[in-house]
Amino acid sequence: MRINARLDEESARKLACIKQQTNQAVTDVIKSAIDLYYQKLQQQQQNPHKLLIETGFIGCGEAEPNLSVNYKSILKDNLKTKYGYS
Repeated sequence: MRINARLDEESARKLACIKQQTNQAVTDVIKSAIDLYYQKLQQQQQNPHKLLIETGFIGCGEAEPNLSVNYKSILKDNLKTKYGYS
């Protein structure tokens, strides 16, 4: 694929600096930049479940083992205790 792009002064200066420091052609610099950007995007799109595990979110809470079955009565009891409802 052939690319034709217009760069502002700052981007052109950065490109010239990269070319000078790496001795790469513009094509190679652009390919490297695309590869780096692609890798960054792939890292951001990790599996949400994996991210929740890695951050410690999953498994960070504590409750009764039967909470999913009895949550209404547990909530009612806690509200009764806290606010004195009968």
